[in-house]
Amino acid sequence: MIHRVIKRGLFAILLIGQIAAAQSGRSWMNGFVLGDSDTTGLPGALVEMIGDPESPRLRAVRLSVLTDSNGKYSLKDVPYGDYIFRVSASGFTTYEIKLYIVSDALTELHVKLRRRK
Repeated sequence: MIHRVIKRGLFAILLIGQIAAAQSGRSWMNGFVLGDSDTTGLPGALVEMIGDPESPRLRAVRLSVLTDSNGKYSLKDVPYGDYIFRVSASGFTTYEIKLYIVSDALTELHVKLRRRK
């Protein structure tokens, strides 16, 4: 009887391991955008993720969100791969970098924009 219980327990552990190993191919991205202050977020900044134009899977992907009243942004269901990450706000220089998003992971990126001269 103990042998039977151990087999069932082991099967359940193996099944959970296989479910956990499955990947969705989608990720999440969060962060804050700062402006003139090092401690207060910039509300209303535009955060964009532009899919790699060379990738048939990503060339049509364009995700965007405005930062909230605290300067926080959050993007969900981001397909893995190469992107241009861009942040812009009125009166500030646009920030842009190339970025690779890993599958099934949270990426946090905080940005401090500089005032236009």
